[in-house]
Amino acid sequence: MSRKTAREQVYKLIYERCVNGEADNFSLELCLQDISSEDEIFIRKLYEGVNEKYEFLKTVIEKYAKGFAFERIFKLDCALIMVASYEILFLDDIPVGVSVNEAVEFAKQYSTEKSRSFVNGILASVVANKEELTEEALNEQG
Repeated sequence: MSRKTAREQVYKLIYERCVNGEADNFSLELCLQDISSEDEIFIRKLYEGVNEKYEFLKTVIEKYAKGFAFERIFKLDCALIMVASYEILFLDDIPVGVSVNEAVEFAKQYSTEKSRSFVNGILASVVANKEELTEEALNEQG
């Protein structure tokens, strides 16, 4: 499985979380069947990381989606932004451009016509404010 395919699985799991309001470990376990241990480690790390920072990532989306409450944003777009933002802010081994480009590509493939520019715009703000947001997340942790 490619990293892109593994990331797509995480997008789907986080989308499910956005819709249902809670993480579903059953869906995670289904997703992890018959894959390599390397892919399982990546998927778990990303999925669990996004879930751990879920509330923080919601505030990031609301901060840069001026005029839109999280609840009003298309949930697939929220999932794409959350996963990519988590990678940008907390996973230094993934190039920022890869995170942004894949989120935008998935938005183009799965979401609305305007989603690509919406996702790209919010992620551009995350990238531009990465240092500040990372510090904010660390302070929130206590």
